[in-house]
Amino acid sequence: MDETSTTPPDGRSRLSLAALASVIVGGLLFCTWFWISLTMLFTGLGSLPAMGTGLLLLIPWLLLMQAAVRLERRRAVAIHRIPVILPARRRSWRTGASGWIHDRWLELGSAAFWRGVLHHHLAMLVTGAFFVLFLLLVWTGWTAGDIALRHGPLEVGSVRLPRWILGLICVATLVLSTVTLVLGALADRGLSRALVSGSEDDLREQVAELAERRQGAVDAAAQERLRIERDLHDGVQPRLVGLAMTLGMAKNTVRSDPDRAEALVGQAHSEAKAVMTDLRQLARGIHPAVLTDRGLDAALSALAARSPVPVDLQVELGRGAGPALDREREAVAYFVVSEALTNIAKHSEAAHATVSVTRSEDVLRVRIEDDGRGGAQVRRDGLSTGLAGLTDRVRATGGRLEVTSPAGGGTVLLALVPVGPGHRIPAATGPTTTEEAPR
Repeated sequence: MDETSTTPPDGRSRLSLAALASVIVGGLLFCTWFWISLTMLFTGLGSLPAMGTGLLLLIPWLLLMQAAVRLERRRAVAIHRIPVILPARRRSWRTGASGWIHDRWLELGSAAFWRGVLHHHLAMLVTGAFFVLFLLLVWTGWTAGDIALRHGPLEVGSVRLPRWILGLICVATLVLSTVTLVLGALADRGLSRALVSGSEDDLREQVAELAERRQGAVDAAAQERLRIERDLHDGVQPRLVGLAMTLGMAKNTVRSDPDRAEALVGQAHSEAKAVMTDLRQLARGIHPAVLTDRGLDAALSALAARSPVPVDLQVELGRGAGPALDREREAVAYFVVSEALTNIAKHSEAAHATVSVTRSEDVLRVRIEDDGRGGAQVRRDGLSTGLAGLTDRVRATGGRLEVTSPAGGGTVLLALVPVGPGHRIPAATGPTTTEEAPR
């Protein structure tokens, strides 16, 4: 992620001598670099049809623009005291020279970069105009003062300008030249505020998104905690109580009835193994060992093999498409498939299911489809929270879960999980169902 905010030390925006000097520097750049930059750009674009030779100009121009945009941001903070707010952008997962090249390429796709390029040229154009006017006024004042001091009154046609009039013109033009610099600095600051600083709405949007993702993670953790508590209370705890009672009876009868005590110990042994199986299933629900040891493909294959409903599984993770999936995204994909297959087996009355897990450079797509009776919905009433928990899990990664389940038409679950750093999946544009009903 790129930095999102740069704030001046005192947080105030005021005009300074440095701002006036930046108008002069901008004017000098307008007279030189502005025209060089435009020449490189348009010559490069015009030369692209000639076997791409225009790239020899466009690539250096783009690299120079990236450096210029960074300098403009620093200038906005240092000279105009403007806080710079930038939306987060993607960063390369690669290292070395390839990572540097990839970073440059990713930067070209950001709107903030092109706003910066536009600002760079507009700032030179605006400050150049004020700089030219400043030079004309200074020249006029200097000329008027020189004539007043060295030659005396000036006759222009039939009008005679005495020395005091020439002196007044000299002082007035020098004052106007200073005003011109001030107006140029104000215009430059206005451009920086409009095109470089960004909008507070961008920052609010990022905060809202992070808050939503955090809430999704909190809701998913709460759902998982409730599930573990329910499984322990309703499943493992009664069996452990029964195991303790069986061992207690065996202890009481070990001397009086050895045969019955032996039978009770054997029963307790079988029950202990069953409890261990339950605990393994519970631990698999938290984070399956096969997912850590053998990866997502093997873990999904194990899920498909255990499913009572026949499952066609297709996994294409595209190893060379981008960074390796981290543990969080692998777990999300695993639990989406696990919960979906469990729901299919319990509620859908389906005869067949299809699971497809595909991955592009930026998105991991998990699609589960069955031919059951449909009717699945997402609701948060505390009675049927499986899909709600999956929605929260996926939302915590910046992705989204889509449920399509018409009555009698089967069910399709599509989870879109962002893979690249700083990525998110936009919210669905269509209507969403906010209830979850048993199918």
